[in-house]
Amino acid sequence: MQIFLKFLGFFTLYIIVCCTNTTDDSENPSDTSALVSSTLVTELSIDDINNRAGGAINTTASNEVDVYKIIYKTVNVDGDLINVSGLVLVPELNEEIPLLSYQHGTITNSSQAPSFFSNTSVASREGAMIASNGYAVIMPDYIGYGESSDQLHPYEHAATLASTSYDMIVAAKEFFEEKNITISNQLFLTGYSEGGGATMALHKYIEKNSDWVVTMSAPASGAYNKTAFSLDVINRDENLSFLSFYIWVLDTYNRIYEINRPWEDIVIADQAALLNSISDPMLFPATAINTNPSQLFTTSFINNFSNESDTEFTEAFIDNNLFDWTPQYPITLYYGTADDFVIPLNSISAFDAIEANGGTISRVIYDGENHFTTFDLYINDVFNLFESFR
Repeated sequence: MQIFLKFLGFFTLYIIVCCTNTTDDSENPSDTSALVSSTLVTELSIDDINNRAGGAINTTASNEVDVYKIIYKTVNVDGDLINVSGLVLVPELNEEIPLLSYQHGTITNSSQAPSFFSNTSVASREGAMIASNGYAVIMPDYIGYGESSDQLHPYEHAATLASTSYDMIVAAKEFFEEKNITISNQLFLTGYSEGGGATMALHKYIEKNSDWVVTMSAPASGAYNKTAFSLDVINRDENLSFLSFYIWVLDTYNRIYEINRPWEDIVIADQAALLNSISDPMLFPATAINTNPSQLFTTSFINNFSNESDTEFTEAFIDNNLFDWTPQYPITLYYGTADDFVIPLNSISAFDAIEANGGTISRVIYDGENHFTTFDLYINDVFNLFESFR
């Protein structure tokens, strides 16, 4: 917990020093530069963009797009100011352009990070198409990818996902000013899976720490209710294809919150030996662990977490809940009813809690769609949603 408190204190100081002027979201909110550098990655023609997109979004390219990698400053979980990276896609337009921050989903290889701009990535396909239709699209890599690939990714850690994404917006606004690119006062937020949680965390962070106006926030299939989701997972007696990702979350919280629990106290002996042999948690999803929670976790861990006597892990999961708050600006949730990766209770509980709190929230539900088939439906629908505000 000391590291987490240190992170909060250091980051608060950084915001006070560097980001005090947040009165107008059309202006650069930073008095001191967060942007370190920018590099032109490529220039995409209309034909390039149409060929890359492959019909995922039901539209065609309208403008050429300039693609940049930016490096900027943020604070990591240890309270250190570090360099991180992200991608900026800008349409070649001589008019005010709305800003769209897209938070990517789970990736298990740095080459999948937005700034790498691989031909098959969301950045290269959907991101380029959205930008071509008149949006300045920014996509943070997050800590642990791109420029900061020497660090462990704080997987599903709400605080750093929020602050790193927020600082990307700060740096991007500096970049736009340098390049004489005029950004309108519209700000759209979206992301899928881990990016859905990051989007919810970013939206909450923006409302708490700035005067920026969020035009529309559209988190999709995110793990917003960590507590209920975790209780559901560890008490199942069936094979779960996503269980190794849950192990990654446990490892992240174990480290960040200084719980420092050995694997032998969490999973059975042979599985503990397997996990102890892995140096980078990003490799957990490729590890052949037992996928049945009742056969993976120790009985004591299941019982203690379920009855909340394991206060350290219980508090860590509570600290990362994002489902029960009152947003000032509107939210639209997207999720599939057959999602067995990030189960629907996350979105259902977020919708119910935010609506009960008086927040403006709506939802798009894909009946019978799973975590992977939902993405293609969501990305098209969220584009149409954002277009309705322009």
